[in-house]
Amino acid sequence: MDYLNRGTEKYTTKYWVEKDKSAEFPSEFLTSISELGLTSVLLPEEFGGPGMSISDYVKLVRQVSGLHGVAGGDLLMAHNTFGIFPLVSIGSREQKEEYLPKLGSNKIIPSIAITEPNAGSDTLNISTRAVKSSGEYILSGRKIWITMAHLSNLMLVLARTSNEHTRTTKGLSLFLVDPKVHKNIRISRIDDIALRCLGSCEVFFDDIELPESSLLGKEGEGWKALTPVLNLERLSTASMAVGASDLIMRETIDYAVKRKLFGKSLGSNQAVQFPLAQGKIASEASWRLIRDGAAKHDRGEDYVLEANAGAYLAANSAFQIADHAMQVFGGMAFAVDMGIEMHWRNLRLFRVGPVSEQMALSLISRHILGMPPSF
Repeated sequence: MDYLNRGTEKYTTKYWVEKDKSAEFPSEFLTSISELGLTSVLLPEEFGGPGMSISDYVKLVRQVSGLHGVAGGDLLMAHNTFGIFPLVSIGSREQKEEYLPKLGSNKIIPSIAITEPNAGSDTLNISTRAVKSSGEYILSGRKIWITMAHLSNLMLVLARTSNEHTRTTKGLSLFLVDPKVHKNIRISRIDDIALRCLGSCEVFFDDIELPESSLLGKEGEGWKALTPVLNLERLSTASMAVGASDLIMRETIDYAVKRKLFGKSLGSNQAVQFPLAQGKIASEASWRLIRDGAAKHDRGEDYVLEANAGAYLAANSAFQIADHAMQVFGGMAFAVDMGIEMHWRNLRLFRVGPVSEQMALSLISRHILGMPPSF
């Protein structure tokens, strides 16, 4: 933590609030954490990285988010989970040699394009297609809520490459796409309320010509390849939620202890203390799920329970902590410069994505409890 503090101490709450208000990308912060090597911690040693374990990685995500909130942690996730991890897992030798060094040197901003307007959480119902023709793929379709798409020069895109029925994992494939080199890719930024400094976008692919070398992994096996990425994403966002909870808890306790009301410290009231204590209990419980899931990943074991349960509990407890912080700060919480409402907005996101609370419960019901599918 001291190492991170020394390298990023100038990025105060004021910095993040200003970036949020202006919806401006935190390029200075990204440069700083890249110089510290944080955007390439999952990079294998053969490509100049530390080859960090997932157990250590989730700890790092929690620490960075505990200092800089969700946006800071999200930048670590984008580079490591969406950039390095899938390339290392299923990339060809040529793809690794082309992209991994650039990811390690901060020459690439990665993004992942899965969600579609008419599919949402129903990923198997996506309509984006990549049709093979004359030795290349023609990609067409539409994606939405793609974080940093307007800045990305390496986008991981999920598309259907067969005429199989849409509600099946068969025929889904992954592609590596550079939006900067295709004139027929249109990107429109969405005026949203969460992670405003990173930006969410709608992306339109209008018959994009892709070489066969852009296929990541095997054709038709994209879902199998994507599942580990999504599970790691859930561990990552859960770690962000826990880290941001740490940050909000510190700020709320400091304010409550110092604030005098009716002749005593505001923090001496049980109505202030107990929700924070409950939040701490739930947050640390979620951290143990995250930690266990990361350890299982490192051992090559299945961790679908830990990924989904950790994401569910961390998101819920983090938002409850942030919501209580709004109550403790009272009227001051509605002053944008305080930063409390920014954390509140950002953490509300995790109850919807990357996996909604309802979807997490459904997955656990089906895959862990063995109950019949509800959809």
